[in-house]
Amino acid sequence: MPMLSRRGLASASALLSAPFILTRAARADAPADTLAKIKSAGKLLAGVRFDFPPVGTVDASGKPIGFGAELAKLFAQKLGVEVEYVQVTSSNRFVLLQNGGIDADIGPTTPTVKREEVVDFSIPYVWDTVVLIVKKDASGDVKAYAPPRHVATTQGSLTADYVKEQVPNADFVYFQEYPDAISALLSGRVDAVSTNGFTAPSFTARSPELKAGVPFFRDPWAISVRPDDSKWRHFLNVTMQELWLKGTYQELYQRTLGAAPDFHMWSEFRLQPGIGASS
Repeated sequence: MPMLSRRGLASASALLSAPFILTRAARADAPADTLAKIKSAGKLLAGVRFDFPPVGTVDASGKPIGFGAELAKLFAQKLGVEVEYVQVTSSNRFVLLQNGGIDADIGPTTPTVKREEVVDFSIPYVWDTVVLIVKKDASGDVKAYAPPRHVATTQGSLTADYVKEQVPNADFVYFQEYPDAISALLSGRVDAVSTNGFTAPSFTARSPELKAGVPFFRDPWAISVRPDDSKWRHFLNVTMQELWLKGTYQELYQRTLGAAPDFHMWSEFRLQPGIGASS
């Protein structure tokens, strides 16, 4: 039975507003070889979201569900270990990685050069879009949300940067979790919420007065791990490709995210290592 943990949130709170102040140097309390640590402990500490359906949320009993939780379970099953779910947010995921609070961040994290200063990434494993959630009678065009309109998102989310590529002077209000941002939109404190295309329907379905706007960015996601943790990163990459070859990955993607993958798990142009008949 998967275990659930909120540990690490309080200890990371002092760093929530500055997720990039860490360096690539290994923290003293973080394991040097995560794969060996997981096998020795018999447990995978999987960082998953509780506020980002259908990628990561919790059911009525408080159990983590969604794409990230189920993929983490498949990793643990291959290793023959248990999985313990640890709640992460946009702003604390890298802190928890570096202090050993989680072994991997399995959620909606976009790999960037700046982020690679503090963590490493798997191959892209989800391709999504970025949209605004707005009121039903409001414009769905991101360019309509210049000041004096206010846009909300979560602390540490890159969707703010994507909005600012379209609206350089966009005025943002930041929240810890997405439900808080949605509440601010419903109450009129903000005019839009920037988020990903996969999660937008989960929020608009609950609130008929809201709608998702026009997608304006193509957003890849990757699993983040500690710097230079090559054996663990290799395990994740190979396992996802094995699941892809079996069709298990596509089934999970369709069932939890509501759409078939519109990408290949590895590049047919050999831009990254891939497994298959020639491997």
